[in-house]
Amino acid sequence: MEFTAERFSGHESFVCRYGWLRKVFDAVQASPEILRNDSEATERLGIGRNMVRSLQFWGEATGIIQVAPGEGKGHVTGPTGQLLFGAGGWDPFLEKTESLWLLHWWICAHANIAAWNAVFGDVSMARFEKSDLVARLTKRGAVNTRTLAQSTIEQHTSIFLQTYVRTGDSVDDSLWCPLQDLKLVRAVPSRAGSIIYDCSVASPIGLSVRIFTAALVHLFRAQPANRRSLPLHELSQAALSPGAIFRLDESQLYDFLQQSENLTVGLIRLIDTADTQTVVCDEQLLSSADYIFSLLDVQAYV
Repeated sequence: MEFTAERFSGHESFVCRYGWLRKVFDAVQASPEILRNDSEATERLGIGRNMVRSLQFWGEATGIIQVAPGEGKGHVTGPTGQLLFGAGGWDPFLEKTESLWLLHWWICAHANIAAWNAVFGDVSMARFEKSDLVARLTKRGAVNTRTLAQSTIEQHTSIFLQTYVRTGDSVDDSLWCPLQDLKLVRAVPSRAGSIIYDCSVASPIGLSVRIFTAALVHLFRAQPANRRSLPLHELSQAALSPGAIFRLDESQLYDFLQQSENLTVGLIRLIDTADTQTVVCDEQLLSSADYIFSLLDVQAYV
């Protein structure tokens, strides 16, 4: 992981709100250069300039939109945007929990945002206080090419926590983010009166086998070209593994792997012997240019 490329800002102190992702998808689809024109963007989107920048940040981070190839080209709709909101999309109103798992995974695996790397990049931060995450991010930020203000680190920490934790009885919808519904990070009061953030293994309600399979193949694609098998324990603990991103234990992983084997008609294989449990991924899944679409399309394997 190249810490110097990590992002600590860009969200403009706003969490991603319900409705934003569909809004930015539709806007970019209608006008690819809209986000390059502040006055047009604020007028058409009905939000302030800082919110427009935040909307762009979250749209790019989740794969809903992406920067168009070449210079001065604006944006185009991204892979997850097309999958969810395009013609015949899965979830045009972002109502399904499965879609939220897809967005969570995309941020963790593709966006290179510091707090997400620190917490979901591996399993080392299963329970922590806010100050622990601030300290971890401060250490990561120390190798950044640009000196980061402590206020930037603390604000980034707060945005991460607000993305996943709904605060008490708050009725302020500005703090509501769709990823809070995943309950991946849980705020638990300690005996000392502080708040502990628990993101240890939990029941992944709504996580589908096709999302899991996409994450698994993405991990294999990051391996050296000649490595087409991985031990089960790496899938639960290794950097950017499904176990780390989705917070799965080995038993849950085992169940999902069996389902992946069925989904892909054996292109993913779980080899379970007396002394080892290994997962093998066929080259056919790894060589497809549009692998995420083929993996996420159940019809491709039935």
